[in-house]
Amino acid sequence: MVESPPSFTYTAFGLHWHSPDLPLRELPLAEQAGAPEALVTLCDETGTTWPELAPGPHDNPTLKMGPMDLRFTVQGTAGFRITGGDRIAWQRHDATVSDVEISALALSSGVGAALIQRGLLVLHGNALAKEGRAIVCLGRSGAGKSTLAYALMQQGWQLLADDLVVISSDGRVLPGIPRIQLWQDAAKAFGLDPASLPRIRRRVEKFVVMGASVQRALQPVPLQAFYLIQERPPEGSEGDQTAILPIQSQKEAALHLRTQTFQHQFVRGMGMEARHFLSTAQLQGRVPMATLQPPQGIHPLLDWLERNDLLRAAVEARQ
Repeated sequence: MVESPPSFTYTAFGLHWHSPDLPLRELPLAEQAGAPEALVTLCDETGTTWPELAPGPHDNPTLKMGPMDLRFTVQGTAGFRITGGDRIAWQRHDATVSDVEISALALSSGVGAALIQRGLLVLHGNALAKEGRAIVCLGRSGAGKSTLAYALMQQGWQLLADDLVVISSDGRVLPGIPRIQLWQDAAKAFGLDPASLPRIRRRVEKFVVMGASVQRALQPVPLQAFYLIQERPPEGSEGDQTAILPIQSQKEAALHLRTQTFQHQFVRGMGMEARHFLSTAQLQGRVPMATLQPPQGIHPLLDWLERNDLLRAAVEARQ
């Protein structure tokens, strides 16, 4: 008889995440315990004295980094220490800080730092899959990545990752955190009730869509294309403002991948730039990248997606 897995072991990015001190509501439970080499532990070390870390050239008052060791502090909330790619520890500021706030930070910068320490390429974006291939949508915060991702799910796509996108050395996108974070106006436009959704943090009008509301991919999927969501052009600009345009320059593609790296200062501060450069160089040579300016408004966006097959558009635009 196989015993049920403990409720504090989760799975994401091809790893198991053991979190006895903190529920991770946004991660799926692991079906079975992982081998030690595939395990990351999350733990509360409030009251523990962490060893001093030698000052580094990329440090700042809230971020300290060294080889395989990263510390960051969010004032009034918590301090975090990520080490060896297998341990995420935190020290809660005081009892008023909720588990939800700790979890939000652990599942963003904490998990991102651990994945970088493990030598993985981590980008800031969304990844979706269809017909056994994946696309990755990149762009600045607020550009509309999550809105586009949720719209694609309405048209049969499966979510691979939100916020943290991890690409393996063989060019596959790993299933990550199966949730979408939507601003209040976007959630309402999709017919969702923000009052029924958890906030990402206190006093932030951004909400988490997860669980049965998310159609997710369960296995790694080969990467087909990158899409860079552009700023909307000024009113009155000439030309097709929703055109999908290829990025032909390898230098430009490399710059975009560097810019869209998740917390690139983590990569620099922990001395991981050489490996990061090799990973991005391999991708930019074989995976097409195109710019994207989807129309504003949910109904125009859904209509536009009906007419544009993002699985093939970047490849066809490059030819």
